[in-house]
Amino acid sequence: MFLGSVIYDKRRSLNLTQSDLANGLCNQNTISKMEKHNMTPQMDVLIKICQRLDLSLNDVFSEFSSDSKPEQTFILDDVEKDVLLNNLDSVEDKLALIQDKLKAKDRAQYDFILGVVKFKAGNFELSSFHFDKVLRETKSDDDNIYTLMSYLFKGKIYYRQEHFDEADYYLNLINNSLKENLNVNNANGLEVIFLAKMVGKAYLQIKRFDLAKQISERGLEFANDYHLSYFMDELNYNLYSVYQEGNDKDKQQLYKNRAFYCADVLNNRKLQEKIEHK
Repeated sequence: MFLGSVIYDKRRSLNLTQSDLANGLCNQNTISKMEKHNMTPQMDVLIKICQRLDLSLNDVFSEFSSDSKPEQTFILDDVEKDVLLNNLDSVEDKLALIQDKLKAKDRAQYDFILGVVKFKAGNFELSSFHFDKVLRETKSDDDNIYTLMSYLFKGKIYYRQEHFDEADYYLNLINNSLKENLNVNNANGLEVIFLAKMVGKAYLQIKRFDLAKQISERGLEFANDYHLSYFMDELNYNLYSVYQEGNDKDKQQLYKNRAFYCADVLNNRKLQEKIEHK
C-alpha cells in the first residue's frame, strides 16, 4: 500500500507547500492526489519526491508480503527498461535507494544493470566484473535472460578490444540457446527483442550476415506476434544492412523504407539521419 500520509507529514515538517514540493518534478495536483488518495505516481517522479523529502521508498510503502512484488523489484524493472532504451539519467541514484534492501533473487538483475551502465561509460573492466558476477549468480543458466544478456555484453567488450574469437564465442553461446525459440524463462518482451536486435548487430560487425539475418528476422517475428514496437526500426535496419551486402535490391529498399518509417514513429531521429546519408 502506498502511504500518502507519510508524504504529507514529511512535507509539513519541512514547511513546504504542495507547490514547493512539486516544483520541477510534477504538478501540484499530483502531490494533492498522493496525499489525499494514496495515489502512486510514476516511479521516476516518486523517487525524486522521496529524494527531495529525504524519505526511502520503504517509508512510503507498507505491507509487502513475500508473495507480492516489493518496491525494490518495481524499481529494478523500471531502471532496466530505461537502460535498455538508452535512458541513463539518474540510474545510479535510483539503484542507490535499494542496494541495501535487495533480495538474493534480484542480484543478477541489479548487477546486469550496473554492468550496462559501466559499459556505456566506457569502463570495460568494471563492466566485465559485473557481468561475471551475474554469471555466478545465474550459474550460467542458458535459460536465464541475464545469463544471455551478460554473454552479449561480454562479447561486445571483447569486440571493442579486437578479440574477435572471444566475441564470437559468446555470440555462439547465445545463438545456441535461442535455436529453438526466443522464449527465455524469465524474460519480458523488451528484453527478448533487445537481445535479438543487439545479437543481430553484433553479427553484422563480424560479417556473419547469415546469422544477423536469421536473428533479426526472428526478433521481428516475435515483436509482431506479441504486438510490441520496441526496436522495430533497428531490427529492420539490421536486415537492410544484410541486404546491402547482396544483390537483392528490392529487399534492400524494402527494409530501408521500413527502418526509416519505424524510426519516424519511434522518434529515432539519429537512425533516420543515418539512413538518409546512406
